[in-house]
Amino acid sequence: MDPRTSKSQRRTLTLLSAGLAISLAVLLGLSIWRSASLLQVLLEALALVLLLFLFLATRRLINQQHVRLDELQHSLITQRVTDPDTGAALPEWFGRVLTTECRRAVREFAPLTLMRFDLKCPDPVTLAACRVRLALMLTDEISRPGDLVGLNDRGDIELLLPSTNEQAERLAERCVANAARLLGREDVEVRLAACTLQPSAELTPERIRGALLHLLDEVRAQPSGSYAYRAESVELDAFNPTFSS
Repeated sequence: MDPRTSKSQRRTLTLLSAGLAISLAVLLGLSIWRSASLLQVLLEALALVLLLFLFLATRRLINQQHVRLDELQHSLITQRVTDPDTGAALPEWFGRVLTTECRRAVREFAPLTLMRFDLKCPDPVTLAACRVRLALMLTDEISRPGDLVGLNDRGDIELLLPSTNEQAERLAERCVANAARLLGREDVEVRLAACTLQPSAELTPERIRGALLHLLDEVRAQPSGSYAYRAESVELDAFNPTFSS
């Protein structure tokens, strides 16, 4: 709600209430001047009091809502959901989105893909700079609504791809190749693990990240620039691994 709208509402309410109060006051005065019955005078006086009470109560409620709106707007402004350096979603926010997309995948019966990059560099400053460059590259790489670049609790870059199809492996291959070219001049090793899970009651963030950990352990034995992709079969309900270097 625009603050100007709230002020306009309060001004309108004040004018309407003042007009009604003046009208009741005039009627009350006319009734007294015409020597109306005591009951009629009392009813008009009671109506005037109730109107004033209603005006004050409504104005107080509007003021409370305005204060609450300011608090919510301030909360939205100050709440950070992305990392200021990489632009990737922070771990807490990325985890929430991942949980939501797992539920959505089951509800809409659509597969879900999660990728994780494994960067190794002896220099922490160079490693941090490479993470920034990699996150920016991935943000430009994805274009579908719902795709999200984020960080896990260890600071590793992950890529969430809802409603993925057989093109997920091609995307994984292209991403790790582009990352290797992007970071080729640095003393950085880059590898990628990715897996696609089918919608089922077992599709949870814990399960898909657990699958990524197994793939990471395997791909770390491969040269830099390698990726490991594993897709859960719809028919066999099993994993089909693919390794490339």
